[in-house]
Amino acid sequence: MNILGISCLYHDSAACLLRNGVLVAACQEERFSRIKHDWRFPEQSIGYCLRQAGISMRDIDCVAFYEKPLLKFERVLETFLAVAPRGARAFVDTIPSWLSQKLWLPHILKKILGYEGMLLYFPHHVSHASSSFFPSPFDEAAVLTIDGVGEWSTAAYGTARGNRLTLTHEMRFPHSLGLLYSAFTAYLGFKVNNDEYKIMGMASYGKPEFADLILRDILDLRPDGSLRLNLDYFAYQYGRRMFNAARFERLFGVKARYFEGPLGQEHYDIAASIQRVTETVVLRMAEHVRKKTGLDALCLAGGVALNSVANGRLLREGPFRELFIQPAAGDAGGAVGAAYAAYHGHFQRTDRHPLTDVYLGPSFGEPEIRSAVQQAGIRSEWLPEDQLPATTARLLSEGKVVAWFQGRMEYGPRSLGNRSILADPRRADMKDIINRKVKFRESFRPFAPAVPVEDASRYFRIDRSSPYMLLTVPVLSDKLPAITHVDGSGRVQTVDRSVNPRFHALLKEFEVLSGIPVLLNTSLNIKGEPIAMTPADAIRCLTESDMDCLVMGNCLCYSAL
Repeated sequence: MNILGISCLYHDSAACLLRNGVLVAACQEERFSRIKHDWRFPEQSIGYCLRQAGISMRDIDCVAFYEKPLLKFERVLETFLAVAPRGARAFVDTIPSWLSQKLWLPHILKKILGYEGMLLYFPHHVSHASSSFFPSPFDEAAVLTIDGVGEWSTAAYGTARGNRLTLTHEMRFPHSLGLLYSAFTAYLGFKVNNDEYKIMGMASYGKPEFADLILRDILDLRPDGSLRLNLDYFAYQYGRRMFNAARFERLFGVKARYFEGPLGQEHYDIAASIQRVTETVVLRMAEHVRKKTGLDALCLAGGVALNSVANGRLLREGPFRELFIQPAAGDAGGAVGAAYAAYHGHFQRTDRHPLTDVYLGPSFGEPEIRSAVQQAGIRSEWLPEDQLPATTARLLSEGKVVAWFQGRMEYGPRSLGNRSILADPRRADMKDIINRKVKFRESFRPFAPAVPVEDASRYFRIDRSSPYMLLTVPVLSDKLPAITHVDGSGRVQTVDRSVNPRFHALLKEFEVLSGIPVLLNTSLNIKGEPIAMTPADAIRCLTESDMDCLVMGNCLCYSAL
C-alpha cells in the first residue's frame, strides 16, 4: 500500500511516501524551490517521493492531507465576521487565495498530477498527534500537540494505543500558546512562522523580569495548562499584524522593534520572559495530561514542540518517564502525520514501524558530485574512503570550518550530520567566526554539539539519546565554549554508529586528535536560505561564505581556487 502525505498552502509545505507503513521518503518543498518556508503545493517534493519509491501516481492508493480546509475556512470567515468592520483589508487580501487554491485540492491534484483517486483529509492536530505517536517506540502513550492554530484547535491531548489514537480535549482559537509566542516574536522585530527560534536563543541573555506581568495582564493560565489570552493585546484576529503595538508598549515600556533595529537588554529580558512563560505552560499542560491519562510516555508535536529549551525542562522536571518528539514537529511533519493517520486510522493497519532516522531526502552519488564540482570550477581532490574521516578531522582540529555533505538529506528543520557545517567546539572564538563569516546571522544565536551517543553523558547532563537535536541540556565540560550557550546549555545531538556510521567515524577521529568526540554542528546554509539539498547548493554555500572547505561524498573541495 502506497500513501502520499501532503501538507501545504499555509507554510512549510512538504510531502512524504508511506509504503506498507514504512516511511521511505519525505521532503520539504523549500529545499527544491530555495524559498524558505515555501507554502505552495509541493509538486517537486511529491515527484522526489515517487522517484525514491520507484512508482508513479498510478501506484498511489491514497493521498492524505494534513488538515480539513473547509473547517479552517469556516474559522477564517467566522473570525472576520466577529471582528467586522475591523480586518476588512485583511479579508480582501486573504479570501482570494482560499477561493483560488485552498479549497480546491482535488482540482490541483488532478491538474498537476493527474490524480483522481482516494483523497482523505485529517484534522490538523490529529495529523500532528499521528506524526509523533505512530513512528514512536511506544505501544501506548499520551499525546500532546501545541502550535499556533489548525482549523480551530491550538492545542490538544489524548491517548494512543496500537493503531488507535484519540484526541479527547482541545484548546481553541483565538487562545493559543503558539500565537502568543509568535506575537512576541513580531514585537521583538522578527518574522512570524520563521524566527521564533531566535527568541529562544535571545532568552538566555536576559532575565525573565516581565514573566509575572505577562501572566497577570496578557494571559490567564489555568490549573490544567489551558490559557485564555487578553485579546486587547493582539491583532491576529482581524489583521496581518500579530499584536497591538500600543498595548504592548504601554505594558512593557519598550517600543516595538522593527527588522534590523538595534537590540537592547530590554529586548533580551522580554525574550527571557516569554520563554519562561512558555516553559511554565508546557510543564503545566504535561502535568495535567499525565494526571488525566495515567500513562508514563508522552508523544509531543506541533510547532511549540520545536522549543528545545522547554523540551529539556520537560524531560528533567516533567512527570513523564519517556518522551518522543516528532523531529519535524511543525507543519512539515503534518504530511507524515496525515499518511500515518490514513494507514492506521482509515485502513486500520496494525503493524507499526518506529522511526530509526530522518535521512529521508534526496542523495547524490559520485557522478552528480563530479559534475557539480566541474561546472563550478573549484579546486578539489578525491580521497579514499578509509582516509576521509581522518583527513576531515585533521582539518577541523586545525581550526578549519568544514561543510559536510553526505548521503540522504535530513527531513525537518535540523541538520543532523548529512547537510552540516562543522567546526572545533574547543575554540572560544569559533561561534563568532561562523556567525560573522559563514552564517551572517545574529551574534546571540547558539550552535549545537554533536556527540557519539555512547559518550554523551560524559559531556552533557543527559541519560538518553537525543538524535534529532530537540533537547537543550546542561553542558558538563568547560572545554566546549563554542557550543555552550551563555546559560551553560547546549542543544545536543547524539550520533549512533548504526544510523550514521560516517558521521560517527568523524567524531571518533576528531577525538583521537583532540581528546574530545564533540563537534560544533549547524545547518549547511547561509542567511535567508533553506538547508542545502544538492551539490550545487552546497558549493554555493562554500563560495558565498568564508568556509574553508566542503566534503561531499569522498570529494574534498576548497574555497580558494
